[in-house]
Amino acid sequence: MNLDRFCIKFLARPETNIDETTFIDVFHEWIRLGKLKGTLIDVADYSHVPNGPGIMLITHEINYAMDRANGEFGLQAQRKLGEGETHRDRIVDLAKATATFGALLEGDNRVAGKLSLEGGKFYYMANDRLNAPNTPETFAAIQPDLAAAAEKLYPGQQVSITRLENDPRDRLTAIVQVENSVDIASLAAAA
Repeated sequence: MNLDRFCIKFLARPETNIDETTFIDVFHEWIRLGKLKGTLIDVADYSHVPNGPGIMLITHEINYAMDRANGEFGLQAQRKLGEGETHRDRIVDLAKATATFGALLEGDNRVAGKLSLEGGKFYYMANDRLNAPNTPETFAAIQPDLAAAAEKLYPGQQVSITRLENDPRDRLTAIVQVENSVDIASLAAAA
């Protein structure tokens, strides 16, 4: 399977307690200061949408969202453009970019101590229903790429990759998880 369009989401830990509007000022400052690689474009506030994308930082390459889909708060990144010749490489690239974003966010003095992201588990969502329908066959086709990417992201750790049982009309979603908790900053530094 060779998908270009997909998302990765790292969940916030239960102790997270932050006013989401804080992200608006943080993301605007990041745009002004060029804090991330790539072309930073705008900030969008979808916090009024139930189970929606929340506060987003839009870039030319990746959309980052403090997402509440399925009632689970976390950092979601949607790949639009990026590096990597293979699907596995693109998964690693997006996971690294998302972990780096998360570590930068956790370290911001307006956010520090109020947001904690779990780096040892992420959701992979195929964002291409035509080429990656939500079927067991598609999951079987992407599983080797997820396993190879996980091996690179979590070297020497036991990784489980499972398919989220959701409505067939929803995006194909896989859960990639290691046994032990991992700080997002450690994943960003190691990856």
